[in-house]
Amino acid sequence: MYLKSIHVQHYKSLDNVSVDFAPDVTVVVGPNGVGKSNFVDVLRFLRDAVTDDLEHAVTKREGIQRLLQTYKTKPYKIGIRCDFAESDGLDSASYALHLTSVGSGGYRVENETYQACLDSLGGGYIDKDFRWSRDAKGRIQIINSGRTSLGLPLISTLHLNESYAPDAIALTEMPPTGSTRNGADGYIGKDIAAWSHCTIYPNTLKKPALPDRNSKLMESGDNWASIIKSMKRSPKGRDALERIYDAMRAVLPTFEEVSIQTVGSYLVPLFKFQVEGEKSLASFDPVQLSDGTLRLFGILLAAYQLPRPKLLVIEEPEQTIYPGALAVLADVFKEVGRSTQVLITTHSPHLVQFFDPSQIRVTVMQDGMTQIRPIHSHQMEAVNEGLLSLEEFMITEGLRPEDTELTAP
Repeated sequence: MYLKSIHVQHYKSLDNVSVDFAPDVTVVVGPNGVGKSNFVDVLRFLRDAVTDDLEHAVTKREGIQRLLQTYKTKPYKIGIRCDFAESDGLDSASYALHLTSVGSGGYRVENETYQACLDSLGGGYIDKDFRWSRDAKGRIQIINSGRTSLGLPLISTLHLNESYAPDAIALTEMPPTGSTRNGADGYIGKDIAAWSHCTIYPNTLKKPALPDRNSKLMESGDNWASIIKSMKRSPKGRDALERIYDAMRAVLPTFEEVSIQTVGSYLVPLFKFQVEGEKSLASFDPVQLSDGTLRLFGILLAAYQLPRPKLLVIEEPEQTIYPGALAVLADVFKEVGRSTQVLITTHSPHLVQFFDPSQIRVTVMQDGMTQIRPIHSHQMEAVNEGLLSLEEFMITEGLRPEDTELTAP
């Protein structure tokens, strides 16, 4: 399932924000300081809560008070709801979590709900609705309902006396819903755990790396040498590396490959380039390369990493990268978006121009609160009719979100 939409209440600068996602690539556009990173952190927070635990996710962000939206009448609740759908739209699921601030720094789960609507399950059923909810005392109620092929209703309700801790979520422990129409597991906890974030910067890639057995690329890229070495061992990994190399050659035609050298207890990637008039390749370690070259490779590695994440989030991929290379990155994001949902944040008109207006979400700050909406219908219409491009709008008057007044210049 892909992430169809998310609704956030009272999280940092997000007061009451709903964002619809494209099934392939969604581009969140806005200048610095309007809350793009806060929005991305909501996704990271959910991922951390599922893969580690809720207490870790809250503590990692310096406590519940740091997460609560800040304004005069400071709220005491945070709400997050995610809606999911299959690409064909026949199966859907939703998950909601509400946290309440308690005392001077404590919190508890106020409620938590999960619902999956599954179609054409087989076995005599033509649809099924699976729901569970957890209250503030941690008690779970499960409801199974559906219709048989004869149209007869089937409803079963199960109340569980077992209580979950106030600072723990039930999503990681509740049983799956069963098989969906196409045989996939209907449990979206695994999908959230498979979300990946990329905040790779050149300074990290220039440091010698210790061997790491983690099969997933770390958000910072610290284990990138181990990931490259692991990819070389399998046909799928070598194919993914060749895609990375092809994209690198589109920007740097003399680039050939990356090898991994062991130096003492460290792994050092060596970038190899053709040299005119010489048969052998020239090798450069990361400290000898430009920041733009390193970051381009790091983003490509995140895009083609194995196993592929369900959702890949990349913040401001244009940083340190030559604008002429952004077309290559945009093509990569579109290709990867066929199998992995991609979310990009950016303030670059040079990158935005490569995407469809329907994929753009405009971020603004109004009265100290972040708002994220589609492009204003007038600007969208102008782009679709070829009157102005997204790049030209950003450079001249800026992209405007829907539900705002447009004034003549």
